[in-house]
Amino acid sequence: MGYHALIIDDEAGNREFLATQIKQHCPSISKVRESSSAAEGILVVKNNDIDVVFLDIEMPGGSGFDFLNQVGEVNFHIIFVTAFDSYALKAIKYSALDYLLKPVDPLELVQAVEKLHRNQSEKERLELLKYNLSNREDRRIALPTQDEVVFVLIGDIIRLEAEANYTRIFIDKNPPLLLSGNIGHFERFLHDTRFYRTHQSHLINKDHIRKYIKTEGGYFLMSDGTQVPVARLKKEEVKRLFM
Repeated sequence: MGYHALIIDDEAGNREFLATQIKQHCPSISKVRESSSAAEGILVVKNNDIDVVFLDIEMPGGSGFDFLNQVGEVNFHIIFVTAFDSYALKAIKYSALDYLLKPVDPLELVQAVEKLHRNQSEKERLELLKYNLSNREDRRIALPTQDEVVFVLIGDIIRLEAEANYTRIFIDKNPPLLLSGNIGHFERFLHDTRFYRTHQSHLINKDHIRKYIKTEGGYFLMSDGTQVPVARLKKEEVKRLFM
């Protein structure tokens, strides 16, 4: 089952051209609806499941920004499609997925839809983590890797280490897992548990601390034998919390 798209543009020729380009170059979009005004577009998104809206900006009777201000909850992605490049900064404020100039270049269209894939995949992973962390009875978490979903007890997680836009999770008696998402995402999900951020790249489970070594800049010795550094600005806080 593919994505459902909506094109909002007051000019029929523009809608027809974009719909044709989507059908030819974006097979992941299985259904394309069309609206000729912001008001009509609001009715469509309220009565249908729409994943992405290709939104013109300058339209009589209400601009693309008017549509976004009036539609209420925005539970779809936005790709602006306009003949003017002067709205790009404002489009960023509306968290637009992309900004395409007319006439739409097929390659740029494909790249915009690829962003839809990445955002949707990331959203699903983070929602799964959030759901499992809200289950406080068994404190088990689902960790979605590229090929599988691994279920572990939160208490078995020893530490997390940042690797650019990914996070490596170290688990007791198991090999580490590399997950999409920066370490800040996981810190927010684990904020009410036994985890502590020692450094911009490290999040540790306090139950797996074996020693705090005060020399050599200061570091924690964890249950798996690893040494986790403590940021210089965190040292006073560590003294208050752990000593």
